[in-house]
Amino acid sequence: MRDRYRPWLAALLAFLFPGLGHAFLRKWGRAFLWIATIIVGGVLLQVLYGTVPADPNVGVVEYSESLPADVVLPILLLTLLSVLDAFLVARRQNAEKRSRRAAAAVAEARAGDAPERDEERTGRSERGNGAAANRAARRGGESSSVPLADAVPSGGETDAPETVQCPNCGKETDAEIDFCHWCTEPLPWADEE
Repeated sequence: MRDRYRPWLAALLAFLFPGLGHAFLRKWGRAFLWIATIIVGGVLLQVLYGTVPADPNVGVVEYSESLPADVVLPILLLTLLSVLDAFLVARRQNAEKRSRRAAAAVAEARAGDAPERDEERTGRSERGNGAAANRAARRGGESSSVPLADAVPSGGETDAPETVQCPNCGKETDAEIDFCHWCTEPLPWADEE
């Protein structure tokens, strides 16, 4: 709820004093840049139009009333640009915060599902091992559970399964290549050839 009002508060602060909205957002570089831009721009415009007071005892109110529109309008435009920038920076920060929260929620949900996914992966590999054992049993081999890479039919030829489980990352990968295409680690049987 507080985040919804944050861009408006930053814009209000930037309107009251340019750079203050950015300081509220902890964007110190932008705050300094806007303050310097408006002060330097105002001084340069006053020098350009010759409105610098000759009498140092002139009050701020009398001096500001005597400023021409050619000086006031550019300073007002710079102030409004500072307000707009503060508003947009605050909205972007809110969007980034929401996306970080969503990513953390997704990561937390995935961490909660990790045991289920591990069980699913283990179940899949056990089914694969069972299939290899069944193939070996049909061909005259033993009926116990055999790892996919060790499934050898009775004919003496190696039965190359379509996929195997990578010992490094645990994902299924193509058994005909010498490395895991997920983590790019060499498979243990790659050195045997």
